[in-house]
Amino acid sequence: MNGNSAKFYDKAYSEIGSVLRGAETTLNDVSDFRTYRPKEGGPEDELAWRPMRKGIADLHRRAAVSQKANDWLLNALARVDDSRSVEELTRDIQRSTTYSGRSVRGLHPWSEDKDLLTAINHGEFLINGFRNRDLQGLLHPTEANSLAERRRRSAAISRKLRMLRAHGLIHKVARTHRYHVTDSGRAILIAVLTTARTSVSQLNQLAMAA
Repeated sequence: MNGNSAKFYDKAYSEIGSVLRGAETTLNDVSDFRTYRPKEGGPEDELAWRPMRKGIADLHRRAAVSQKANDWLLNALARVDDSRSVEELTRDIQRSTTYSGRSVRGLHPWSEDKDLLTAINHGEFLINGFRNRDLQGLLHPTEANSLAERRRRSAAISRKLRMLRAHGLIHKVARTHRYHVTDSGRAILIAVLTTARTSVSQLNQLAMAA
């Protein structure tokens, strides 16, 4: 994502499977990240969240951001191994709920909301989360042709983000316009998107194996 990456490497391989070396995050473009620091040349006690610098001055912050991205990647992988059924995982999100005193509809994971769930599950968002405009680019294949259309799309995505927060699938990063998928949300996304692309033949083979 923007020249940054989170990845694994094969350490060893056999017919049984691969042994993976620990997760690694590489940051080549730090313009999307912030560091809590004083202004360069300003008073040392006037701290604020300012753009991250690529030099050694913000090395500690880059290490912290990279470790957090590694943790998200490892947690996402761990969510693949869940003993709960798809019905158990998705039951609550399909029911209406309330958020900040307002009613929020239930999700329709395998129909009208599937594209939204696919979008927030994109791997590049593990590093620094996603914003309203990131989802606009994924959910609308063409550019908005007017300011009014851009505003309409932004408002529509804001409503979708509110719905996802109400159902606990995402959380907002403090003091930013970015969001991350929650741990419970990741398990639900994996369940929904995996079953959506699983054929009846594959399901029958699972049933016979059980």
